[in-house]
Amino acid sequence: MFKCIINNRFVESSSGEVIQVKNPANIENIVGEIPSLSADEVEQAIEAAHKAFNSWSQMSPVKRTEIIKHGVNIARGKIDEIAHLLTLEHGKTLREAKEEVASSIDSIEYFANNALSILGETYPANKKDRFSIVIKQPVGVVVAIVPWNYPLLLLSWKIGPALATGCTVVAKPSYYTPLSTLKFSECFIEAGLPEGVLNVVTGRASKIGKVLTEHPLVSKIAFTGSTAVGKEIMKSAANTVKKLTLELGGNCPMIVFEDADLHEAVKGGVRRAFRNAGQICNAVNRIYVHKEVFDEFVQRFVESAKKIKVGNGLDDSVEMGPMTTKEGWETVRKYVEEASNMGAKILCGGKKPDGEEYQNGYFFEPTVLVDVNHSMKVVKNEVFGPTAPIMMFETFDEVIQKANDTEYGLVAYVYTKDLSKALKSAQLLQCGTVGVNNVSGGEFAYPYGGWKQSGFGVENSHHVYDEYLRLKHIRIDF
Repeated sequence: MFKCIINNRFVESSSGEVIQVKNPANIENIVGEIPSLSADEVEQAIEAAHKAFNSWSQMSPVKRTEIIKHGVNIARGKIDEIAHLLTLEHGKTLREAKEEVASSIDSIEYFANNALSILGETYPANKKDRFSIVIKQPVGVVVAIVPWNYPLLLLSWKIGPALATGCTVVAKPSYYTPLSTLKFSECFIEAGLPEGVLNVVTGRASKIGKVLTEHPLVSKIAFTGSTAVGKEIMKSAANTVKKLTLELGGNCPMIVFEDADLHEAVKGGVRRAFRNAGQICNAVNRIYVHKEVFDEFVQRFVESAKKIKVGNGLDDSVEMGPMTTKEGWETVRKYVEEASNMGAKILCGGKKPDGEEYQNGYFFEPTVLVDVNHSMKVVKNEVFGPTAPIMMFETFDEVIQKANDTEYGLVAYVYTKDLSKALKSAQLLQCGTVGVNNVSGGEFAYPYGGWKQSGFGVENSHHVYDEYLRLKHIRIDF
């Protein structure tokens, strides 16, 4: 039985109610149980964070950094243990799980180190005997709501800058992937975080969601998840005018121009379409390829997709694990089936793999489709699964228009050797991040945020600190 963290105590639900966490590679395998907390119990966590805020925010930034970095060092010693839990509850390969844990640790260390350079401002006086300064102060209690697809990395992108700037946190992981989050968070309690600074609560959104988003003691919400849920959080937070960072859905295009290095374009496209079984907000959701290289690109892409070994993530030879949720698996199946019924051709994949070892898990083959268009859900929606619909284009203006033909604006990818074409594409694509000749959608040293209905605010880089700080002008007359 895993326990929540409230005020540095490890707690169960007072009702004894639990949520079972299943292994998506074999749903008959229960890998753990977590407390299903009540609204009152979550309120206790918020009150603990509020009580801790005054002393934590006034602590020397150097001292805060020391404590956080001690937690980082403890976590580094537990990478294998945490990654194993992550693979069991999520399904991703153990290699990718270890990469995620290590990157999450590096991320928190980065935010702790760079927070020491946060500066205020001084202004020239507009009158004699007057002096004005502007300081930055932590916003208060932060609720960090984390999705299941990259539970540790996206947690680190929130609690890293929050704790480093002097905020206190109540984190809520998804009940699909809470075990690694709880184990990871324990490292920072062990490191000496004061009582109430970091709290982790688990439960169903229907029971505890409103408390987290509406409680008057919460000053900010940092959320990664679907656009639909993000809109509901905005509504809930409106009555108490909370600060928000929302990293929402994506429908990321990849453009391959006629002069692209096809080897690199195929390699990048396959990686970003099928990594983590396509369950990434910045996954390649649709691919546009110039007519001159379309056939060759598709042939190479399909050959690479067919080589991906699907299976249990604990098997070192496996390259793609199962999908994490039954709902996600059903969505992919329905979208692919609908596209096929509307005339799309499935060049590979499109179903659960054959074999007894796949029957009790949410496995879905890497799927490549052609003869698709924007009327199909597999193209126009965020699929969040291992699909790659590929379309042909002829002109620059045509492909930019198609790439921007979406309500989302998170990330786009462009492959070309023409610098002018690359820069012009990057300027015209309506999204927060553009990768040119690469598929590196999000890195903690650079700002990451969405345009349009992909959200607002940024995560990562030095810009993220402003999301957890507020400005105060002090005018002194003497």
